[in-house]
Amino acid sequence: MKSFADEDPQLAGVHWVQDAGACSGVYVLEDGLTLIDAGNMYGLIDELQDLGSLDRLQRILVTHCHFDHVGGMEEIFQVVSPDVYVHPVTREYLRLLRAPFPEFFDALEKDGKLRLIQDGETIPGGRPMKVLHTPGHTAGDLCFFDNQSGALFCGDAVLPYRFKLGPALSRPDEVCGGRMKDKLQSLKRLLGLPVRHLFSGHGEPVLHKGGGQIKLSLYGLYQSLHEDRPELAWAAMGHDLVELGQLDEARQCWAKASQLACEAPEVKRLRDALGGSEGEAAH
Repeated sequence: MKSFADEDPQLAGVHWVQDAGACSGVYVLEDGLTLIDAGNMYGLIDELQDLGSLDRLQRILVTHCHFDHVGGMEEIFQVVSPDVYVHPVTREYLRLLRAPFPEFFDALEKDGKLRLIQDGETIPGGRPMKVLHTPGHTAGDLCFFDNQSGALFCGDAVLPYRFKLGPALSRPDEVCGGRMKDKLQSLKRLLGLPVRHLFSGHGEPVLHKGGGQIKLSLYGLYQSLHEDRPELAWAAMGHDLVELGQLDEARQCWAKASQLACEAPEVKRLRDALGGSEGEAAH
């Protein structure tokens, strides 16, 4: 288990159980009071006991319904019974998991251990977390944002750009309601947050440059949508940055787009959004 207090004192109490293969990573907050996701491999209990008794575990926050993020709960509930927080849409898609997990979550619901949470709520605790509904990978994706440290716990909504399996693992899962148009909108929303540290479901956490990973993920999606016309990817990214007031980076996007196709209508519109002559000066 890795800790991050040496990287940023505001991350004291944040720990990471590394993902392995098809198992997601698990984040342990407040030295064992809260988990974000639960992976799907046995042995998580041994990791958690490094921080003390499992009796202190109060809650598990679930980013989405995929088995590699929730399968480890079965082992946990053999020892303790924390509350499990999910989005209402995720609750429905959990019924699609293989047996015995649909019955497992039905039992949690019956016992009052399953808590449904919505966008904009705050998870209580020593590290209050804002709940963000970010559909796209699945319809019920949640991210959890700690404004004090700038830490975003984002499941598979954003994966590190250099993580080679990222595009495959974060693509929209249509069986679980994932949609590309929703993913684009969710990434735009996350782009507007003051994210410093990115804690994803797979791959190494990205410290101090987490916001840049969101930009790269959004641009990567635009690239995949405009493979034959890369200027459109730069123009779309530039317009998003203009809307967020990030004008210097928007000008850089305009410069890239104009080098490829300066007369394209989309590129001209970006120039106009930047103020015409101001955009020309950046070229």
